[in-house]
Amino acid sequence: MGLESDIEKKVKGIISKIKLLRNKKEYSQEYVGDRLGIGQVAYHKLENGKTSLKIDVLLKLAVILEVETSFILK
Repeated sequence: MGLESDIEKKVKGIISKIKLLRNKKEYSQEYVGDRLGIGQVAYHKLENGKTSLKIDVLLKLAVILEVETSFILK
């Protein structure tokens, strides 16, 4: 396994955890997108791996989802 596939697998795991946390909170994609200032369609793309997850968005998501950033990255 190469470095790229390891990173891709890790990113998919992070995105899955974000989606799981959002669903656990019963937050809609629209709600989270609005809180991030990006709208539902842009958030949907992020949650489906069509858009890269930037550090500032990750930090905001941790606040919205009420978890530590390190928890999302584990």
